[in-house]
Amino acid sequence: MKKHTQILLTTLLVGGFTACNPLQTEEVIDPNYPSVGAVTNNATKAQLDGLSIGQVSIARDGIQTYLWVLGTLGKELFNFNGTESRWMTELNGLRPIDNSAFYNGATTAFGLPVRQANITLAAVNNTNSVTDREKNGYRGLANTFKGLAYLYMLNAQGSNGVRLNVEDPFKPSKPASYAESLTGIAKILDEGAAQLDQAGATFPYTLPSGYAGFDTPAAFKRFNRAIALRVAIYQADWAKAATLLPQTFYNATGDLNAGPRHTFNATPPDRANPLLNTASSQIVGVQQVFDAAEANDKRLSKVRKLATPLTYTSGVTYGTPYLTNMYASANDAVPIIRNEELILIAAEIAAQQGNAAEATRHLNIVRTAAGLPAYAGATTRDALINAVLKERQYSLFYEGHRWVDMRRYNKLGEIVLPVAGMKVLERLERPVAEVNWDVFNP
Repeated sequence: MKKHTQILLTTLLVGGFTACNPLQTEEVIDPNYPSVGAVTNNATKAQLDGLSIGQVSIARDGIQTYLWVLGTLGKELFNFNGTESRWMTELNGLRPIDNSAFYNGATTAFGLPVRQANITLAAVNNTNSVTDREKNGYRGLANTFKGLAYLYMLNAQGSNGVRLNVEDPFKPSKPASYAESLTGIAKILDEGAAQLDQAGATFPYTLPSGYAGFDTPAAFKRFNRAIALRVAIYQADWAKAATLLPQTFYNATGDLNAGPRHTFNATPPDRANPLLNTASSQIVGVQQVFDAAEANDKRLSKVRKLATPLTYTSGVTYGTPYLTNMYASANDAVPIIRNEELILIAAEIAAQQGNAAEATRHLNIVRTAAGLPAYAGATTRDALINAVLKERQYSLFYEGHRWVDMRRYNKLGEIVLPVAGMKVLERLERPVAEVNWDVFNP
């Protein structure tokens, strides 16, 4: 058996340090798992392949908490959880928010993908087992998922920012500002895109089926650029966004659901889709949101209207007849980013740049697909932005956008509060482990 040193890596200084000395190492013997040193010192191609496929796999791990938390904060969905009232109380401002509670996984769960990417990048830089072209295939994928994970963290943390340099877990950087964090994430994604350009025609590994159509470096780069486009609109850099849009997989006449997806399989050793409704955890649509939808909107199929409303009574009383209806099978895939989002971003860019005709055209692509009449509202910038936000609310329901959208437009105060006394939080608190790290490492 191989002796190696194991370091607590899984949450990358964005949470999860629970011991008094969280970076303490211990000697363990484990014949099944190689040490970090083993893969960062002349790794074999098989080891590099394993790191990359592992990167794709762990990119899924935080998605459940992230979508439930951000959906709750944006008052588009609630988790009627029979054993945990904090989903309905603390996340809705009815009790003080706790920076050590389970819902901080919306931030901390994405530490491992960043750590995995850093290990992969270090391994690729210190091996002769693959060609330079193949190295760029590993690097481009790692940096794409690293940028995506950081963006999820930042969405949850908002003005708290994120630590952009954690390559050395013993010497992490201080949290950057929100603007600096976006700039840093854009840089990571740009680096990944440049590496994908140098990765040749094929990857040296095989991606899961959820990446069909994105399984070559050139095609995967369109996914990378789509995430970079999200960053650009968060930066309100509309010129940059307009430049990035055609580099993505945007297709005004294409399938609205096209895009890379997280795949799941209930058969071990894989894992089941974690977003299914269960007897103890029912994910419901907020009634005020769906009651306000236009008649005959096909996007209402994302929820099922029950004859008898579901009622929650632990810590707060709230009822709704709308039960989410998007995931019925343990094997259902979960989208990362879809063409429908890109089309609505195109509408947003056009509205911001004063092109009302293009903004309206893109709004109508989505509205027509939803079975709705053409947009007939005002065509001022503000009116069109409000129209975009409305379409995004229904088109991107349960995809983690409503709260972020309203925050970036300073419209959190416009979110409807379903219960008297509820509040809309601006951000999650910095996880307790991060706070403690800075206390003990000023």
